[in-house]
Amino acid sequence: MKIRSAALCVAGAAILSTLAGAGQANATRPSSLVMSPSAVAAGGTVTADIYCLRPSGAGELATTLVADGLAAPIPLRVVGDGGTGGIGVALRGDGPVGTVPGRYTAAYDCWGWIVRAEFTVTN
Repeated sequence: MKIRSAALCVAGAAILSTLAGAGQANATRPSSLVMSPSAVAAGGTVTADIYCLRPSGAGELATTLVADGLAAPIPLRVVGDGGTGGIGVALRGDGPVGTVPGRYTAAYDCWGWIVRAEFTVTN
């Protein structure tokens, strides 16, 4: 009976360590940029959601997103750590797109890692 109890304890510990490890998966999520909606009418508003994984010793990030197809730079604000327990930075901003229809690519520098997202301006 003692052997069975010991085996159950070991199995329980293995399950708990596996679950704890699964909780860390978000901590290593890659840096990303998402523009939404991906297609917007000329003069409409687009939202930029950015997540940057923070390397040790990292400095400040840019406070605006500049891209062709935008009417003006989008001001960005920090909205948290992206659910990573402090090893990342989540940024968000809204801004108007331009009036020239086309497909555009926005890019943002996450401490040397460039993230990109496409968006389309329609008539």
